Amino acid sequence: MTDTLTAPAIGHNNPPPSPFDAHRIHIEDLYAEAKNWLDGDPIASAEQADKVSLLLDMIRKAEKAADEARVRENEPFDLGKAEVQARYAPLIGNTKAVKGKTVLAADACKAALAPWLMAVEAEKRRVAEEARKQAEEAARVAAEAARAAAADDLAAQEEAAALFSEAEDAAKAAKRAENDKAGAHGGSRAVTLRSYFAPVLTDGVAAARHYWADQREACEAFFLSLAETDVRAGKRQIPGFEVREDRRAV
Repeated sequence: MTDTLTAPAIGHNNPPPSPFDAHRIHIEDLYAEAKNWLDGDPIASAEQADKVSLLLDMIRKAEKAADEARVRENEPFDLGKAEVQARYAPLIGNTKAVKGKTVLAADACKAALAPWLMAVEAEKRRVAEEARKQAEEAARVAAEAARAAAADDLAAQEEAAALFSEAEDAAKAAKRAENDKAGAHGGSRAVTLRSYFAPVLTDGVAAARHYWADQREACEAFFLSLAETDVRAGKRQIPGFEVREDRRAV
C-alpha cells in the first residue's frame, strides 16, 4: 500500500475532445490510483485509512459527476422519445395507464366476435363429435363384416372391403370436422378463438408441498426474498432463518 495520493483532478491534462472523454480519463486515473493503494496489503495506520477514505470520496464524486453527465447527454434523446411516445400513446398505447384508440377498438371487436365464435365453435364441435361416432360405427361394421366373410365367399369379401373403404372415408371426414375451427375471415388474418390458461390457488399448503418437492431451489430463493424483505423492515427473528450480522464500510 502506497503512502501518497496522486490522483489528478478532472481535466488535468490537455482538454479532452468531449465531456465523456473527460470523465473517462478522470475515472481511469482514479482506478489506476486505486490499484496502487489496494494491492492486498492491509491498512496499517489511521493516516492510510484517511487516505483510502479520501480516495473513496474522490471515486464517489467522479461517479456522481459522470452519471450527471450521462443524464444530460441522454436528455435530448429522452425528451424526443417521450414526445414521440406521448403523440402515439392516444392512438396505439397499451399500458395500464393508457389504452390507445386502436387497442380499445380492437378489444371491442374481439368482445363482439367472441360470443358468435363460441356459438359457431360449439356447433362445429357437435358436428365433429357426430362424425367421430359415425366413423367409429363404420369401422365397427366393417370389422364385423370382415370377420363374418368366409375366405371362399368372394362377394362377402368384396362387401367387407367396400365397408372398410367407407370407414376410411368416414374417419377422414371426422378428422376434417375435428380440425374445422370457428373463424371470422373478413380481413387478411382470420379472427379465431384461443384458449388461455391461468392457475387459481385453492390450497396453499398443497401447492407449497408440491413445489418444495418439485422445484426446491426456486422455493428456497422465494422464501429467501421474503426473509430479506422482513430483515430490511427490521425483523431479526424469522422462523426457519438465522439472521446474521455483517459489518461493512459505507
